[in-house]
Amino acid sequence: MNIERKFLSGIAFALLMCAAGVRAVSAPSAIPRAQTEIGTLQGASYRIDIPAHWNHKLVVYYHGYSDTPVAFGRRDALSPMFEPLLDKGYALIQSGYSQTGWAVEQAFADTERLRQLFVARHGAPSQALVMGMSMGGTLTALTIETRPEIYSGALSLCGAIEPSDRLVARDFALRAAFDYYFPNLLGPLVPVPKSYQANDATVAKIAAALHSNSKAREALLRWYRAANEDNLPSVIAFAGPELRELQQRAHGNPVGNADLIYLGSGDDAALNEGVRRYRADPQAAAYLARWYTPSGNLTRPMLELHDTGDPLVPADSTFEYALAAQRTGHGGNFVQQYVEHEGHCVFTPQQIGTAFGELVDWVDRGWRPSSGKLDKT
Repeated sequence: MNIERKFLSGIAFALLMCAAGVRAVSAPSAIPRAQTEIGTLQGASYRIDIPAHWNHKLVVYYHGYSDTPVAFGRRDALSPMFEPLLDKGYALIQSGYSQTGWAVEQAFADTERLRQLFVARHGAPSQALVMGMSMGGTLTALTIETRPEIYSGALSLCGAIEPSDRLVARDFALRAAFDYYFPNLLGPLVPVPKSYQANDATVAKIAAALHSNSKAREALLRWYRAANEDNLPSVIAFAGPELRELQQRAHGNPVGNADLIYLGSGDDAALNEGVRRYRADPQAAAYLARWYTPSGNLTRPMLELHDTGDPLVPADSTFEYALAAQRTGHGGNFVQQYVEHEGHCVFTPQQIGTAFGELVDWVDRGWRPSSGKLDKT
């Protein structure tokens, strides 16, 4: 999956790719299909693809965060990222979700309704696997943890599988630190105003500010760690609409930095003394924790594939899930692999196919894959 490495053409483009399944690099698939079904189910667009040589197994796919509705058109080509799955004979279903943004609650229900529709039309598959990208990784963890009687295994791609409040709090703290160095440049943080736009002009404004103050730029890069000088402006820009959407969805501010001690910036004393502190609203915080804090209660195999240079969902954040699985006694059911790319969810179809094949071998044959770098890429 080839994603732009320079952002907000950048971050927004990468999010679109996670949402749409790399539609921008799609080409007509050579995989013969018995049928493709497009429709709408309780406000959610959906797509079903069944190969001619269907093996009566099913992959349920969750797309990532999108601030615009994901709709499937009858003339849309299937993303190349799915070709390795259909080539192996698996049917594929995808919901576009009935809501945009951090719609974990809605996406979980929408996708289950779609699965039930598939079963009603085509019969119960002999096996179901769940797969998701970015926010879809959150949903993959939620699904495999809570529906092990339905799903035999899971593949998370650049998955946000640490606690969701920790993921969002990281972005919040970064934006608050930026506001300390550049007061009033981006406007209020709580609440983020409706007028705020994470567009190319905003990214350029942030980049110019960072270029004008090397001390601030280096402090933010050191503290955040996962971004570089090229993509940090877009990460900062994206925090605005991300937080605004969650503030609206959760009816309050779901995260804060009141009890955070910034370390590693090279300017810690001044930053901790001067940064504005915010506290989360309890009810909003509870909503984000509910949707979702992975439990690690993993009774089925789950393979997670990350690219090492992901600036939105840092690669080392997934170790949190490994610890959670160990605490429940299920550490043996989780494997983390990686590829060396820079960008959010930067995988080739071949890499996705390799990871999917390793999950299939694990589920069907008990061949647990090795942790570490993805082989044969």
